[in-house]
Amino acid sequence: MNNIEIYTSTSCPFCIKAKKLLQTLKLEYLEHNVDDDFEKMCEELSSKYNKTVQTVPQIIINGNYVGGYTDLEALYKSGKLKEILN
Repeated sequence: MNNIEIYTSTSCPFCIKAKKLLQTLKLEYLEHNVDDDFEKMCEELSSKYNKTVQTVPQIIINGNYVGGYTDLEALYKSGKLKEILN
């Protein structure tokens, strides 16, 4: 079973695209809406993954920091997404 987390905000079009791609691939995920805690999410993920996080969505799969929607889409199109999925 995969552990997929996605940090989103309500009005983010890339968040919607990321969730739609995951749903199309029939992958379950845990969504964290950060509308009320955006700054906190940025700080926590930046610290935890040693990355500069300033946008949503932020996607983590099985403990691996993926990044945003374009990163997820690139992994999928290249076939590398399968490598980080169980």
